[in-house]
Amino acid sequence: MSDDFEKNLREHLHSEAEETREFPRRLRGRIRDGIAPRTRARMAPQLALAGALVLVAVAVLAVRNPHVIFTDVPSTIKSIFQQQTPSPTPQPFTCADRSGGTIGASSQLSTIRTAPHDGYDRIVFEFSGQLPSYDLSRQDSATFVRDASGQPVTLDGSVGIKLVFRNTDAGSGVPADAKPALISVKEITQIGSLERVLSYGIGLASSQCVRVLELSGPARLVVDVATTASASTTAAPTPLPTQPAATDLGQFSCLDHSGGVDSGSAMQLTHVRIAHQAGFDRIVFEFAPQAGATAHLPAYTVSRQASAKLIKDPSGQPVTMRGSAGLRIVFHGASGATSYSESRDQTPNLPVVQEVAQLGDFEAVMSWGAGLSRASCLRTLELSNPTRLVIDVQTP
Repeated sequence: MSDDFEKNLREHLHSEAEETREFPRRLRGRIRDGIAPRTRARMAPQLALAGALVLVAVAVLAVRNPHVIFTDVPSTIKSIFQQQTPSPTPQPFTCADRSGGTIGASSQLSTIRTAPHDGYDRIVFEFSGQLPSYDLSRQDSATFVRDASGQPVTLDGSVGIKLVFRNTDAGSGVPADAKPALISVKEITQIGSLERVLSYGIGLASSQCVRVLELSGPARLVVDVATTASASTTAAPTPLPTQPAATDLGQFSCLDHSGGVDSGSAMQLTHVRIAHQAGFDRIVFEFAPQAGATAHLPAYTVSRQASAKLIKDPSGQPVTMRGSAGLRIVFHGASGATSYSESRDQTPNLPVVQEVAQLGDFEAVMSWGAGLSRASCLRTLELSNPTRLVIDVQTP
C-alpha cells in the first residue's frame, strides 16, 4: 500500500467521521484512533488495517446513506456470487393415458386457464387444497357421455381427452363450458359432477400427444397438448405390431373407444368371456334384450388407465386389480343384476389381461374393470346375433 494512498484514505475517513454527527462519541473516537498514522509494519498487518478501514468506510456509509448499504450493496453482491440455476429439462410428450394426484385428498377446483405456447396448448386446472386423484384418458372421438345421465355430448374437434377428478367438486366461478379455439384444444366441458367425482371432456382438433405436470403452491394439474407433429412424434411410444389386414378385424389403436346406443329398454348382461387369441387377449360382453324389446348394443366407453387402481360405483371405494395398467368399461342402459349369474371377478392370467371384475351396477349404469400386465392398444368390435361387445387387448 503506497504512502500517498494510505494518507489520502485516512484523511477522507477522518473527514467523514467528523461530519457524521449521528455516530456516538465513543465510536467516533475509536474511528479516529483507528485511522491515526502509525509506523509502517509488515505486509500482514497492513492488509488487516486495510480490511478494517474498508469496514469503517462501510459503517460510515451506512449511517449517512443506509439505502445504499441495505439495498444496493446486497443486490450487487448477490448478482456477483449467485450462480444461475439452469432451467429444468421439459418432460417429453407421450401418447399414453396418465393417472396421479393424491388418493383420498379432498379439494375444490377453483379455476381453469388455457393459453397457447410454442409447440403446444396448455390447460391448467387449479385447486384449493391438495391435487386430487385423477385419471386422464385419450379417446378416438370428441363425443362423451355425461355422468350420471348417460346422455351423449359432442364437443368441437375430432378426438378427445377425458379427465376425471375424485373427491372434489367445482367452485362457483368455474365455467361449465369454454371454447378457447386454440390450435389443438377446441372445447372444454364439464361432463359430470356426482358424489364428488368431477369429470371434464376436452375436444381436440386432431390426435396429439400430451404432457402432464403436477405443480404445487397452489396445487395445479397442467395438461400440455402438442400442436405440432414433431412434438408428438418425439415422445410417441413405439407402436406394437398390428393384426394383418387379411383378418378384416380392424386396426388396434392406443386411444379410448366408445360406441353403442343408449335408447330403449336396458339390455341384460348374460355372459362375460375371456380368452387368448393369436396376438391379443379377448374380452366379450354378451347381452340379451328384455322380453318384447329390440336388441341393441348399449352405449359404452372403454377407457385406458395408467394404473390398475379403479373406483367402484357408486360407493367410490378404490379397488386395485392385478397388473400395472387398467381398463374401465362403462355401459349405459345395461344391467346384470338379475340376468348375470357367472363370476363377477375373473383372473384368467393371460399375457396382458390379468383380471376382469365388476365395479358397479346402479340405475342401468354398469361398469367393469380390467387389470393389465402392461399398457396396450385396443380394438373393439360390435357384433350381433347375439349382441356382443368384443374388446381385443393387444399382446406382445
